[in-house]
Order: sequence, then C-alpha cells, then structure tokens
Amino acid sequence: MPEKKKTKKSAGYKLLAFMLLATFILGMAKVWVTVERVDMAYRMERLQEEHRDNRELRTKLSIEQNNLLSPYRLRQFGREHGLTKPGDEQVRKIRK
Repeated sequence: MPEKKKTKKSAGYKLLAFMLLATFILGMAKVWVTVERVDMAYRMERLQEEHRDNRELRTKLSIEQNNLLSPYRLRQFGREHGLTKPGDEQVRKIRK
C-alpha cells in the first residue's frame, strides 16, 4: 500500500508542477502581449504624427505651387526675362 500512496503523491506533484508551468507560460504570454500592445501604440502615435506632418507639408507645397503659378507671378517672371506678348505675325492659327 505505501507504493500507491507514493504514486498518488507523485501524481499530485506532477500535476502541481504542470499547473505552475502552465501558469508561468500564460503569465509570460500576457506580459509579451502587453509589451507588444504598448510598442504598437507608440508606433501608431509616431505614424499619426508623421501623417500630420506630411499633410501640413502637402498644404504648404500646394500654397507654394499656387503662388509660383499665379498669373501675376508669371507676368512678373516674364518681364524680368524679357518676354512680351507675341505680335500678330508671330501667332499661327491652326484650322481643322
């Protein structure tokens, strides 16, 4: 009979060891998931900031493009470089 008692104790210890191991593994998995979630939140915040910066840059570039292509600016640029309106003899009309 002492052998059966020893086997029951041994089975109990094995079950306890298995449960402790399972608890440890699940705890580590929870910590890993939490760390990944925090890391992802930081990455997302960085990407949102980059997106915001890119939107601001796109707006500034659009304003600059409109400024450079404005009729007033183009006329001024033409005058600075000696460009004038073409005369009637310089214009060719294409007929269909």
